[in-house]
Amino acid sequence: MKKLSALALILIFSFSSAQVSEFQKADSRYERKIKSLYKKYPKPNDERTKQEWLLTEEKISAYKNALEKISEEEKKMTADVPPPMAPKITREAEYEAGKASFQKLLNEAIDLTFLNFSVNPYKINLKFTLDSKGNASHVKVKGNNEDVNAFIEAAFYRIRDKGKWKPAESNGRPVLSVVNLPLQLNFSK
Repeated sequence: MKKLSALALILIFSFSSAQVSEFQKADSRYERKIKSLYKKYPKPNDERTKQEWLLTEEKISAYKNALEKISEEEKKMTADVPPPMAPKITREAEYEAGKASFQKLLNEAIDLTFLNFSVNPYKINLKFTLDSKGNASHVKVKGNNEDVNAFIEAAFYRIRDKGKWKPAESNGRPVLSVVNLPLQLNFSK
């Protein structure tokens, strides 16, 4: 049973890291197309504005598709594993360098300049599953803007391996848990 769970988690993380490259492809495609657009229309006009909007929508759609693929793969990988009994948690999960450090890392990984989005502070609720080894999966972001939430979720997948989470504990033993973090992010330029 433990081997099956470990195999499922390894497959989830290898697939998820492949999906991070989908975010990078979307970014690169957007940058390439926007540069071409600016060459064609060096001065702002109605047509350039319309094309910028279409490119922005395309990038948002690419991010959402990549996140959907990650979610589907995580569901497939954990479908074979029965849900664990919820142990009484005696110590909550925490980011090794602290919540402020995690929030800073996440904030730095989010690039919304192309959206011209600057609501400060932007309040979200970040929710994910943390296994007994400190690996995060099943990430969900809730905030007021669905498109911005998708980019925050993608940023989480991008930074997931840049720091370590300490899993929750039950009587001194690491256990699977759901982490629920209310955060305020700043997107000032």
